[in-house]
Amino acid sequence: MEIEFEITEDDYIKFNLYHIENSPSQKKTYNFLRYAIPLLFSIPIYAIGTSLFKQPSSYWIIISILFALIWVITYPNQYKKLVRKQTKKILQEGDTSIFGKKTMLIDDNNIKVFSEFTSKTISKKSIKTIKVYDDMILIYLSGFTAQIIPTRYLNDESNKYLMKELIIINII
Repeated sequence: MEIEFEITEDDYIKFNLYHIENSPSQKKTYNFLRYAIPLLFSIPIYAIGTSLFKQPSSYWIIISILFALIWVITYPNQYKKLVRKQTKKILQEGDTSIFGKKTMLIDDNNIKVFSEFTSKTISKKSIKTIKVYDDMILIYLSGFTAQIIPTRYLNDESNKYLMKELIIINII
C-alpha cells in the first residue's frame, strides 16, 4: 500500500516533545530540573533572607515554599517552550531534508520512504518500537531516530492498513 504525507516543522517539534516525555534519560533530567532545583535554591533563599536581611524566619520559609511551588507548577510549560525554541534553532542551522512531501510503500519485509531528494528503505526487522499518538505515528529505528507519520494524512482505510501492518510487526 502507498501512503502519502508531509512532515512540517510543527510535526518535528511535536516529535521532540513526545520523545522527551518517553525517554528514560530525558525524564530523569526533566524531574531533576523540576523538583531538585527549587529545593536546592529554596535553602539559600531562606538562609540569605534570615541572615543577611535579618528578617523573621517564618517570612522566608513562606517565600522559599512559594518559590518552590511556583517553580514546580510552571516548569512543564517553560520546559516545552524551551524545547520548541531549541528545536527551531537547530532546524535553522541544519539540514531540513526531513521536511516535505513523502510517499511510504509497505511490502512484506520493508517500508520504503521516498521524497523529492531522498529514498530510504527500512527493514521491518530493524524497527525498535512504535508509538501511536492522536496526531502522529512514530516508527523508532533507534533510541532517538524515528520515521514520523502525521495521522492527518491517513484516511480510515490507510489508517486501518497501517495499524494492521504495525501489529503484524508485533511491536505495538
